[in-house]
Amino acid sequence: MSNKIRRKGRFFRVLRIGILVVPLLGPAACSGEQVVMPPDAPGVSRSEEYSFGSATQAQDWQATKKVLDQLEGRFGEKSVRIRARNLDTTTNPQSIKAYYAERLVHQAGWAEMPVSPFADSAWAFAFVSPSGKRVLAVEALNPSEGAGGIVPLNILTNLDEDKGSNG
Repeated sequence: MSNKIRRKGRFFRVLRIGILVVPLLGPAACSGEQVVMPPDAPGVSRSEEYSFGSATQAQDWQATKKVLDQLEGRFGEKSVRIRARNLDTTTNPQSIKAYYAERLVHQAGWAEMPVSPFADSAWAFAFVSPSGKRVLAVEALNPSEGAGGIVPLNILTNLDEDKGSNG
């Protein structure tokens, strides 16, 4: 009889522990961030090759490096990838920011992260995941005379590429 009572006692202890632990595991299991890189915003396009001259390329790299250094300081060196794009010069930077905010902040609970752009020649913004492990930043040069309708835009992220996105 005592064996039967001990087994029942053990069963109820395990059940009680399970009742306490399972609610804690639920949010942990759901927190696996499944967010992938959103499709490119309107006004942003991909190019097979770099479409700009060496002076623009040097300025573009300085602006990108400024943001990259800030991100690598927080997310680790070599963890952030750069996705080069072209931006139509008629596109308002606030519309690009709103596009990514809609997909990350409003749908996935991300928050804006402050980043400093390179001087007055570029603009940048960034969003960080709720866990603080994922980031998506966008940096672009301001349009100048002779820009030819496009300027370099770079997406800096450690998100996985969405295989179903266009492009």
